[in-house]
Amino acid sequence: MTGDGATKQNYHDECFPQTFAVLQNHVDYLVHELDEAYIRMEDQSFISSVDEEDDDNSNSHPRLPLISRHNNTVRGILELVKRYLDGMTM
Repeated sequence: MTGDGATKQNYHDECFPQTFAVLQNHVDYLVHELDEAYIRMEDQSFISSVDEEDDDNSNSHPRLPLISRHNNTVRGILELVKRYLDGMTM
């Protein structure tokens, strides 16, 4: 394919709609999964706050705040990607 720009462009033109749709679905799926994870973490946080009266706080994950910050960062990046992809909508 070296030097055959027309053939390369033809492949890009032919495959772009499918690639674009798969990428959009993937980003939407990841955002949905992060939303679900947030809900589970909120439930875990609630359980943790209820258990604080007890000395045994075994229901709380010790890295929940770190995981939450990471997920929020990833979600923010995915929102930017989603906005960019929405701007490319065909």
